Amino acid sequence: MPRIAIVGSFSTGKTTLAEAVSRHLDLPLLPEAAREVAALGFKLDKDATPEVETLIFLKQLYNELTHPDFVGDRSLIDVMAYAGWVLDNQARRPETALWEECVRIAQVHLRSQYSHVFYLPIEFPIVPDGLRPLDPGFQREIDERMLGLLRDHAVSYRTLSGSVEQRLNGLSDAVAEALGGGVDS
Repeated sequence: MPRIAIVGSFSTGKTTLAEAVSRHLDLPLLPEAAREVAALGFKLDKDATPEVETLIFLKQLYNELTHPDFVGDRSLIDVMAYAGWVLDNQARRPETALWEECVRIAQVHLRSQYSHVFYLPIEFPIVPDGLRPLDPGFQREIDERMLGLLRDHAVSYRTLSGSVEQRLNGLSDAVAEALGGGVDS
């Protein structure tokens, strides 16, 4: 059961790669929880609140728990990186306790939730999409948080870089190797 998480800061090619992997491996592509929450009218990233981050976490966790196998262009790791930045840059409020419970859940699930984690480093300029910020400094901060979470929670991951084709080949090879050669690359 491949449970593939593609992680990295915004505008690193996660969605493009996840869509290609989903088609190539015939696995369901998880919906992006943060975009679902934004569609409800909530503010994201630098303008988010503990309540919004908790909602994103719960939607992401639900999406992952209800699919035995999947490709995700976001994961609990991504949610933790963004929420960590948000909460570190806001005054503590009683509602922060909501997020702290999410952190406790994540600490149990981060290492066991995924069969494969692939990290995409920052390689391209930010592509405006009307939702993501156009701030390279914020992009780097999220990237550093992502790598810190992977390290601090001892999450095994593989870095993928290069073109979409190179990334897809690297991912397919890693999944095939783990499954004993059961995936065509």
